[in-house]
Amino acid sequence: MTHDQIVSWIFLATALASQTGPADFSSIASIADGINHTVPTHKELQTSLSWLANHGLISKNNNKYTLTEKGKLDYEESSKNTSTLLKIWDNIETTLKKYRT
Repeated sequence: MTHDQIVSWIFLATALASQTGPADFSSIASIADGINHTVPTHKELQTSLSWLANHGLISKNNNKYTLTEKGKLDYEESSKNTSTLLKIWDNIETTLKKYRT
């Protein structure tokens, strides 16, 4: 997978894992596995979560992660007009490209 695909995958997993409260590393990895039927590596998780935090899309508190208001808006925008995870993932990948400049 490309860097953009991995980051968007982990963003989607974080969004889903933190719907009812901040999610830990293990919860995010478990949801990511459910989305892609592949367990993300420690490096993929760490790199993606750092990238997302550096761009203000997630926040970390006591080793738990949640979407920021900016992240929630991007997730909501990516989820409009679709209910399939693969399409939402694809939309997130497109949405996150605006932060790569």
